[in-house]
Amino acid sequence: MPNEASLAEIETAELIIAVDAGRAPTDTFKLPAYLLALVIARLADLRTKDAATLISEGGRVGGQINVRTALDTLNGLLHDGYNFIKGIASYSITAADRATVFTAYGWVGGELGDFSDARIESLARQAADATPGIANPAHRYPQALLDLIAAQLTILNNNQTAATGGTAQTATDLRDIALGLLQTANDRVRFHYCASSDDEDTTPELAKIGKQPRRDKGEAGGPVPGAPGTATFDAAAKTLSVPAMPEGATTLRAYRKAAGGEAELAGTSTGTTVSVVGVGPLTPGVTYELWVAGHNSQGDGPESNHVSHTA
Repeated sequence: MPNEASLAEIETAELIIAVDAGRAPTDTFKLPAYLLALVIARLADLRTKDAATLISEGGRVGGQINVRTALDTLNGLLHDGYNFIKGIASYSITAADRATVFTAYGWVGGELGDFSDARIESLARQAADATPGIANPAHRYPQALLDLIAAQLTILNNNQTAATGGTAQTATDLRDIALGLLQTANDRVRFHYCASSDDEDTTPELAKIGKQPRRDKGEAGGPVPGAPGTATFDAAAKTLSVPAMPEGATTLRAYRKAAGGEAELAGTSTGTTVSVVGVGPLTPGVTYELWVAGHNSQGDGPESNHVSHTA
């Protein structure tokens, strides 16, 4: 899923683009076309790959639910198979044959045993493998039961990769590569600003793109942003809005805190409306505190009012 590092670099890139759009062509801090294009392209790439991590995370959660449901269903079906063998009338099967059939299907000693997930899957696969080798067709699991077991095994097979996070990890790895590339592009913009005047890395222009100008020892930095106005929450859009950007802020940051949890950066924006699901969806049924704060190169300003929302 999107993390604080990717949100921060996206925020910086959006600010770079917005600031550059307002610069005159003769402005020495105006970005070269190739560098601006690089930032735009890598920003779009990171946004796409961030979105993919959300999709893959959703697939992981869904896969886990499907796997759990399939295993629970197989548990019941396997009990049906055990009870079928146990229920064969004594005049239709000898004790030796019943023990042989129990063993063939994995019921060693004719006992149910413990039902771990691994054993459930093993017994389910054994059902198909053992059936052809049982000489008397009347002693085999019924075909309807075998079909039901096979259907649940198919569900299990189709969801195990997603459930274990394989696709999610691949998406995260690709996102991290894109994050590194955008970070490099943003750093190159900073170097461009430093090279555009004799102020070098002390230029106050750096603050406009959220970068901290170097200060001499003992020199105080600029102020953090002022307090934001009253934040209002749009439950349908999952966004917080303020009437105007806080004084001195270059971006607006949204935060969220689940009941009993820790505060986390939820989204960033260069405008007055910011998403609270930038890091991922809200968990249904969980109550969150939501708020915003202005942000600049000095850090966050005061928090806005807190809004309570139950997803």
